[in-house]
Amino acid sequence: MARSITAAFAGIALAFGVAATATAQTAAPSKPSFAPTRTVTIIVPYSPGGGTDAVGRLMAKALEEKWGQTVIVDNRTGGNGSVGAALVARAQPDGHTMVLAVSGIAINAHLMKLPYDTATAFAPVTAVAYPVATLLATPTLPANDFKGLVELVRKEGPDKRTSASPDPGSRLMAERIFDSGGIKLMNVPYKGAASFVGDISAGRVDVGIASVTSGLALINAGKLKALGIMGTQRIPALPNVATFKEQGFAGLDENSWYGLFAPAGTPPATVEAIQKDIASVLAVPEFRAKIIEYGSLPGGDTPAAFSERFQRDIKESGETIRRLGMTAD
Repeated sequence: MARSITAAFAGIALAFGVAATATAQTAAPSKPSFAPTRTVTIIVPYSPGGGTDAVGRLMAKALEEKWGQTVIVDNRTGGNGSVGAALVARAQPDGHTMVLAVSGIAINAHLMKLPYDTATAFAPVTAVAYPVATLLATPTLPANDFKGLVELVRKEGPDKRTSASPDPGSRLMAERIFDSGGIKLMNVPYKGAASFVGDISAGRVDVGIASVTSGLALINAGKLKALGIMGTQRIPALPNVATFKEQGFAGLDENSWYGLFAPAGTPPATVEAIQKDIASVLAVPEFRAKIIEYGSLPGGDTPAAFSERFQRDIKESGETIRRLGMTAD
């Protein structure tokens, strides 16, 4: 399965030139740019075993070899990622403590009270990877694409069909998709992503957003449907699944991210050095293949580019949350 997923995603990795090559270094430097003097801790504010954790551990191992210093992953769960993020917001700003978070961290401030200001508490380093997302559906759903789902919900009425959401980021993405089609589904919150894909397959909930890899085996076995995919073009893993844009729904071109953040106040030179080392790791073919195997596209954005995306996500997510009337589950 790992080999087939790697092959399937090879094409989209090449197509992802702007984020994966224009912003990344094309060759590993002879020596690291960042020279840590003690153990480096990458806090993953989610449970072990998920996509963020897998990418974080993969990157930690590569950086440990590059820096010649121990790099550990510390899982600090709770508060949709805010518990671990708060630890980094208070950490010494010297590059030795960072957080690897999903794009949902950008929306927490709009849904809950936090002990930090999301917009100013961190120094964005880079987007390590971009998980490719698809809208999954139970196989008995009488719709084979998102356009069909829109027609179905309009016929049946709002809140007749259900949508699983394991975290606020996934829910916001799903709500954006539904909003683009002018439909409303009943939200069914889940605590984490461990069971909701299986529940969609079993018909206990109708649809839900997940990474391509999370549902690929069940899709290939006919136990899930893929109604549409985020991004600007189809991917080899799901060649018959049209993007939402192809189906006539605008504003759904960008996937989410796994982003690395240092505490605010970390010297820009340190942030840039860490980003360059990560970009050089992402340029190694074997490492890129692993990222693709995990169902993501390699990142490597400069701190400036990632900071711009982060601030834009904070602003736009707040506008969407207010417009849709979303609340924390």
